[in-house]
Order: sequence, then structure tokens, then C-alpha cells
Amino acid sequence: MWIPRRSSFLIALALLFAAPAEAASLTVLAPASAAAGLRPLAAQYTASTGIAVTVGGGSRAKVVEALKTGPADVVVLPTADMAELPNVTAMTPLGRITVGMAVKAGAKVPDISTPEKFRAVLLAAKGVAYADPAAGTSAGEVIDTMLSAPEFKGVRRVPVQGLAVTALASGKADIALQMLPELAADKDVALAGPVPSAYGAGVDFSAGIASVTNDAEAAETFVVYLADPKNAALWRKNGLDPLFH
Repeated sequence: MWIPRRSSFLIALALLFAAPAEAASLTVLAPASAAAGLRPLAAQYTASTGIAVTVGGGSRAKVVEALKTGPADVVVLPTADMAELPNVTAMTPLGRITVGMAVKAGAKVPDISTPEKFRAVLLAAKGVAYADPAAGTSAGEVIDTMLSAPEFKGVRRVPVQGLAVTALASGKADIALQMLPELAADKDVALAGPVPSAYGAGVDFSAGIASVTNDAEAAETFVVYLADPKNAALWRKNGLDPLFH
């Protein structure tokens, strides 16, 4: 059936507006310690902008591997790691995540409220588990440096591959030192608290834009949102002490 030219134009225009537009979206890669704060922030961002944000990643190694091919728009990693990655640009410092202590769920939770009490707990432990620094994890390196101080001589160290809490489950250790947000989210452990600030056991985190992003402008806008002082309280609630206030 022949359709007049004007009618053809109107039909095409109607179909164009009837077709659903592709929704904007962002993929954010981060380890579990940073994801604890990122997820509620991403949900808040989506609610206010309509832009869907997916937070994933897993271990540091998985995040670095995913950055090579994507999909990825924004990455949040320890600042020291970020500086070594050629496929991340526009690094924005966010803040520090502290190392915490935990014991197996059901065990007596030690008092580590002072440096002296914390030291005593470590020296009395049958085994203190933490990520093997040889694996290149920032937390493992920070903890290993702390335990190498003369005052911790005699601590029975248990370096493990992966998460320190796995040594609690296996019985290889009765104390686990790990990033605080990871411990707080683990139902199989009892959190004793953060390592006293006197020991400086924490890791600085930053956000950057992945070179494989398809929308650098949207990624940059989200990074600015992450560093907005209005979101400092939400970051703090989820284990990151923000640089911005």
C-alpha cells in the first residue's frame, strides 16, 4: 500500500519517540572494603539522577584485571595502587579505611580500646591472621609493617592468601586483622573494633576514571559526587574517614 511522503515522515517520527531510550549507566569497580560505602552512595545517586550505578569488582587482583577490558567507568582502589595503574586517570583522593580486629563469632571479644590493651591481645593470641603482604595487598603490607615494630616482637603471625578471617574458620588463628568494613559485614566473626589510631594502621583510597569508559563525562560527574562533602557522613558510617568535610 502506498503511503504519502508526509505520512511516512510522521510514522517514522512517531516510532522514534515511541522507542525506549537507552538508559544511562555506570559501572564502578572496587574491593569489598570500599564497596561498603560505595553501594549506598550509588543507590542515592541513582535515586536523584536516574543513572543506574553498578558496584562490583571483588579482590584487588580482579579489579585490576577487569580494568584491562571493561566494562568499567570508575574505579576505587588504594591510592598507592592507583598511582601504578596506567589505565586509570584523574585520581581523586577520598579518605582512609582503618584496619580492624575480629575474632570468631561466639568467642570472647577482646578489649582493644587503648594501644596497650591492643598490644597485649596480640601478644597473647595463639595466631594473628592477616593478608600475606607478598600477595601485594595494601592492607597486608600496612599490617605487616605494624607488626614488624619492636613492641610487637613475639606476636605469632599467620599470613594468609585472601581474607584473614579464613584463618579463624580453619582454626589457624584466633585473631584476624583485616579492613574494618569487611569485618563489620561478616556475620561469622565478632568485631573487636578498629586498631588504635596510634599505630596508623589504615589505607588511603582514591577514585579514578577508567580509560575503557564509554562516558568519561558521566564518570567524572560521579567521582565529583563521591567527593562531595555532603556525602561525608555516609562514607564515615561505612568505614571510610573522608578527607572532605
